Amino acid sequence: MDTFVPDQSGINSLGGFAYQIKVFVFYMLSMSENMQVEFETVDDVSVRKLIPETIDDNEDKFRNLVISTSGIKAIQVKRTLITADTAKQIILNWILLEGSESIVTNYILFTDNSYGNRDNIFDVTAENLYSEVLNTTKSSRATIAKVKKKYKKDKQGFVDIYNEVKGKYSFVSTDKIDKEIDERCKILFKKAGVNGVIYYKRIEELLKHITFEVMEHINNKKSYSISYEEMITCAEDICSRFTDQYMLPIYSEFKKLNKIDFNDLKIAKSREYKQLLACKMPPNMIETHLQYGSYYQNICYGYLELNKTGKIRDIETTTFENFEYVKFILQKKGNDSPWQRLDEIKKQPNSYADSDQIKYGSGIYLTREDEKEHQISWEDEDNAEP
Repeated sequence: MDTFVPDQSGINSLGGFAYQIKVFVFYMLSMSENMQVEFETVDDVSVRKLIPETIDDNEDKFRNLVISTSGIKAIQVKRTLITADTAKQIILNWILLEGSESIVTNYILFTDNSYGNRDNIFDVTAENLYSEVLNTTKSSRATIAKVKKKYKKDKQGFVDIYNEVKGKYSFVSTDKIDKEIDERCKILFKKAGVNGVIYYKRIEELLKHITFEVMEHINNKKSYSISYEEMITCAEDICSRFTDQYMLPIYSEFKKLNKIDFNDLKIAKSREYKQLLACKMPPNMIETHLQYGSYYQNICYGYLELNKTGKIRDIETTTFENFEYVKFILQKKGNDSPWQRLDEIKKQPNSYADSDQIKYGSGIYLTREDEKEHQISWEDEDNAEP
């Protein structure tokens, strides 16, 4: 395996945002002691309100900062074609930043070279850009309007700031961001000392963790920062949860990154969903149980990659035996119902599962349509309502 496989969680559907995270992680991994990186938004924005089709068009709303004792590197990420208007927007954002109290030593435009972008961002002259700024009629919330308010009576100040930014500017274009991250993780995640699958799972977990933190902070209207020391602590935690013996993603993060869409026909028609409906639970509880199943499935695939099929068999055989026991006891007591089956099986022990969520998830996973040997039913002919 030459490079890690990008994670298969819900963040992939965010396209350009996932790329933003990869670039943030790329620079994070370049840190040394007494440094930190920051992910911030230029304008108020909610990730939850950005849909996959428009997120690439809003890339200028996000900015990465690498902060050290020598100053700040400001990185603008673009995974789309950089038009003349896009270039002007980037420059205006940087002009506002240069004119603030921050000490910026480098302005970096980071782009995916598959889009064929050239290093032509400063093709527009300071004079022509200033003219556009003065003539703008956009609202006060627009970046260009903010620049106009600050420099409408100070052309020379605008030209000086423009030249300052241009002098600190550099252009980075690559189509190997995954390989670059891989290279920078070799020591951090002990590539030479663990199974290759585990190594790449550690990188995947890092991307998921950073994505979770960034999204949480953005939606709380805060910037996200992580120091070198915090990065090392995070890496050690990931290494302790992903070993040759077991894998344990953070459930709370997995849950938030993998929302269940009940409008998705694949979910609505699934046996897992229909069986949970029979338990007469509210939608939020159904979603939680489907997430248990998705969490288990994610871990299951990881164990398959490690050829740990025995562990999977032990978890699922134990879960099915627990189901048979619960069903028998409930029938003997005369209170067999879909909800009782689900509730009681969750109380049964399963020493092969490394967490309650894995145990619960194996039960949901075994209700799927294509399960042949150990299929579980919360509702069947024995307890179906007339």
